[in-house]
Amino acid sequence: MSRCQRILGPVVAVAAAGFGLVAVAPPAHAASLRVSPTANLAPGGQSVTVSGSGFDAARNSGFGVYVVFGPRRAGFHRNANAFASAVWVHRGGSGGGQARMSAAGTFTVTLTAKAKYTDGDGRAVDCAATGCYVMAFAAHGVPDRSQDAFVPVSFRGSRSSGGTSPGGTTSGGGSGPAAAPSGRTTAAPNATAGTAAPPAAGAAPQASPAGSATPLAVEPYRVTAAGAPAQSPWPFWLAVGAVGVAALAVRRLARRR
Repeated sequence: MSRCQRILGPVVAVAAAGFGLVAVAPPAHAASLRVSPTANLAPGGQSVTVSGSGFDAARNSGFGVYVVFGPRRAGFHRNANAFASAVWVHRGGSGGGQARMSAAGTFTVTLTAKAKYTDGDGRAVDCAATGCYVMAFAAHGVPDRSQDAFVPVSFRGSRSSGGTSPGGTTSGGGSGPAAAPSGRTTAAPNATAGTAAPPAAGAAPQASPAGSATPLAVEPYRVTAAGAPAQSPWPFWLAVGAVGVAALAVRRLARRR
């Protein structure tokens, strides 16, 4: 083995390892809800526990998401009056219809689900006829559907789908609703990101008789990329340094010849 090979071998190995660490990226956020129970709920009203994971707490200027119960009509994310119960979940949430989202994008809240109610627009809602869901979507009317997730629920004596097990789960990013075993379903955004106009100020979920979210009015926002928390840049600089050392070694060897 030549002197050049002995010097450059370890350097090249270190550089390759550094670039390999840089190239390996963690998976992106995948918003998911788990709701319990989802079937045979009391028609007059029953509390359900909603646990979220895979949400991006920093996305959309940290506005968080609304977690609501109600029908999933077209433009559901723009009509706050449609829901019987709602909680605003964000990094600074604390009481008063709000809840905290952890830096890792997790949370747990409680909603009240009712088979029939009159919404904020004076419209009678019958979940047996329209189907109702526990849903999460970007707060403050932000036109970002990447945080959408939903789980259908059903009531005692109702034919609407809510799964066959006590609990149900969902994850975002699907192309359409797809039923699966054990009350599992896949979220399907109604609109493409960027096509929905934010609602006017004050169009956030209003308080319900059970005590719901009272979030801020619509504010300017910026869409920030979803993904896992930023990783340390040291692998990149390690690789750059190794390449620099290799270049200097080659230059010195060239001068000696």
